Amino acid sequence: MRGLTLLALFGVCLGQKPARIGPDGKPLLNRPDLAECMKRKSHMKVGNHNYFLSWREPWHKFEDWDWFNGRNFCRDRCMDLVSFNTPGEFEMFSEIMKRDNVTSIYTSGRKCNFQNKGCDAPHLSPINVNGWFWAGANNDRIAPTDRPAPGKSFWSRTGEKGEPQPDNYEGIKEGPINAENNIGITIEGLQEFHDEACLSVLNNKYNDGVVWHDVACHFRSVIVCEDSDQLIKLIASQEGVDVTSEAEEGTNQIDVDSLPNLPLTAPEAPRPVRQQFVQPPAQSAPQAQFQNPGGFGGAPRPGGRPGGRPVRPPPPSSGPFANLFGNFRLPFF
Repeated sequence: MRGLTLLALFGVCLGQKPARIGPDGKPLLNRPDLAECMKRKSHMKVGNHNYFLSWREPWHKFEDWDWFNGRNFCRDRCMDLVSFNTPGEFEMFSEIMKRDNVTSIYTSGRKCNFQNKGCDAPHLSPINVNGWFWAGANNDRIAPTDRPAPGKSFWSRTGEKGEPQPDNYEGIKEGPINAENNIGITIEGLQEFHDEACLSVLNNKYNDGVVWHDVACHFRSVIVCEDSDQLIKLIASQEGVDVTSEAEEGTNQIDVDSLPNLPLTAPEAPRPVRQQFVQPPAQSAPQAQFQNPGGFGGAPRPGGRPGGRPVRPPPPSSGPFANLFGNFRLPFF
């Protein structure tokens, strides 16, 4: 029994390596790793995108992640958490979750709740309605949450309090705190650690079917990774290697032909221009995210996706976002 426990812990260590730490002590989003990109596992391929379903791979079957570490696991492999911004894509994964009896999955969906980074712009107010975006897909905006968006949004009509999602239940329940320099505080004055700023798909938790819920980003879940065009281009620029077709076949493959509601537009097809968050003039460096008063070791931090063409890493002192986001520009702020 002890041997099995050690083996399981060893598997977790292989799956979740520690995040890089910036000069200010804050964790950073991972840059893609060439070796990991070359051998990334694929359980299905739709269009030109490979998908990794963590529960189908033996090493990761019983492993779960918070949102930040889930993104880093994917990003190491030239992937990112799945973004349901392609017609029919969510319906496809809804069917997979039902077949595999998966309780929840993380997506790249995120709420713009950060201090000093433009999230308080008038066009994003209120942020629980207008501040949601796909961090893993060029920061495409998610439709406003206060009205139906058939085929685009699939928010639950119920949650902990029986109210439509997103309701920020945990964030409001825990309430505001006083903190020096507003570290760990959202633009609404709530605690970032408890703010329900991440988008998870839950499987009938509230007798509501397979639908979207806002959750605190320390929530633990299995993950779906999707090929990231931006990270694949970045690794090609930095390493001179095209890893687009280098994925290895994962265990327990999905029979794509058996799935209904295949995406009407393959992920690699050109997408219409969507409104994105606009970066305001340079301000002071962003505050630390998810400062956990209880000392939670895996607390997530905010993340962004590279926008535009890949660039070489700048020196740590260049730009207000250098320490937190490495070489990735943030077009949504």
